[in-house]
Amino acid sequence: MLGLIFSLLGWGKLTFYIVFMKDIFPVISIPKKKNLFFLFIFFLIEEITNWGAYYLFDLFSPGFANIEEYHKQGLVFTFVLLVVVAPILETFFAQFFILEVMRKLKVSASISVVIAAVIFGLFHYYNIWYILATIISGFVFAYYYMALRQQGRWNKILLVIALHAMANIVAFFSTYY
Repeated sequence: MLGLIFSLLGWGKLTFYIVFMKDIFPVISIPKKKNLFFLFIFFLIEEITNWGAYYLFDLFSPGFANIEEYHKQGLVFTFVLLVVVAPILETFFAQFFILEVMRKLKVSASISVVIAAVIFGLFHYYNIWYILATIISGFVFAYYYMALRQQGRWNKILLVIALHAMANIVAFFSTYY
C-alpha cells in the first residue's frame, strides 16, 4: 500500500524500500530473565540523555521546561497526572499503537522507533525546545518497547509504562522539591 503511494508520487519502490524498510540502526532483543537489569539500564540512558538535552536546550531558551499549567494544579493532581496517567496513555498511543501499526505496515524497526519518538515529542507541544527534548525520551521509550517485542504484548507495555513512570517521578521531584 505504501509502495503504491510512493510510486504514484513518483518516488518509486526503491525510495520506499530505503526510507521505510531498511534498518538504519540495530534494535536489540531483551531476554525476559534480564528485564530488571535492562529496565535500570534504559532508565539511566533516559535520565542521562534527558538531563543533557534539558541543559543544552535551556541555554537557548532559559526556563523552557517550566510549564505554567502544571504549576496551577495541586501537587497530588500533578503527581498522579505525571506518574500514573501520562505514562499509561502515552505508552498506549506513542509506543503500542504507533509501533504496532508500523509493524503491520512492515516498516523497519529503526524507522518505526524514530517515527514513534517524533510523535511522542509532538504530544509535548508546549514549545519547540520541549518537543525536541521529549523526542529524545520518546526515542528511548520506543527503542525499549521494540527491544521487548519478543516478550508479548503486556510485558512490553507494562515495562515501558514503568520506565516512563520512573522518569516522570524524577522529573516531578526535581521540579517541585
